[in-house]
Amino acid sequence: MAQILNEKQKELIEKIGVIHEQHGMQPLMGRILGLILVIEEAEVTFDDIVTHLNVSKSAVSNALNFLQLQRFVIYRTKPGERKRYFYLDIEDWDQILKKELCNVADINSFFKEVIELRGNAKPEFNNKLKDLCEFLEYLKEEIPLMFERFKKNKS
Repeated sequence: MAQILNEKQKELIEKIGVIHEQHGMQPLMGRILGLILVIEEAEVTFDDIVTHLNVSKSAVSNALNFLQLQRFVIYRTKPGERKRYFYLDIEDWDQILKKELCNVADINSFFKEVIELRGNAKPEFNNKLKDLCEFLEYLKEEIPLMFERFKKNKS
């Protein structure tokens, strides 16, 4: 473990953990992601995680297994070492994000079915649901265009 974390880094790791927790992830998983983001090397060993986050080995093992299954984190090894170095899988971040955004937009099909089945007892609710459907349709069309504009502007 090469780096000692300062208080600001520790606070940021906790903030990242809380944000991920608010989105349904276990707190430790978010803190591991935060640690990898904050630490200068952008990779950590199993023991680094245990030490920096002051958590049990079994909790780290469970969290890393989940993060690897979800392809948030991957690892590499170094010649002559048995340690695994965990890092964020952001190589294809644009494809991953595009897929996630499209998945959100795909829930629109359920809302359309709901609208078809609903009566007219609550027209305000129905209108808001229709607006949501229209926005999700718009989003699905715009997602690929946003990525194209981004790439074009970066060039």
